[in-house]
Amino acid sequence: MESLFAHCQAVLAGDTDLLARLQATGFDCRVAYWAFRLPQLQQWLAPQLDYPRFRQALYASELNTRLQALGGEIAIADNRASTDLSLYCLRRLP
Repeated sequence: MESLFAHCQAVLAGDTDLLARLQATGFDCRVAYWAFRLPQLQQWLAPQLDYPRFRQALYASELNTRLQALGGEIAIADNRASTDLSLYCLRRLP
């Protein structure tokens, strides 16, 4: 999950190179905002992990606690009653 945290840090900071790469891959993102579905995120960050293992590691992490210290959070943007179908987003804390 260190890679995800580093990506989130960069998006919150407005890293234009990373934002361009994410957009080119089909992610909806801009400075301090990044929308994704978990299967899409897993393919981007950890294609070597099987999806259930990736999801388990994500849920066991303290990602949101760490992001809150940077003024951000991962939230549900569109709840589709399934973790695989729901849309999540990195955003600044309200």
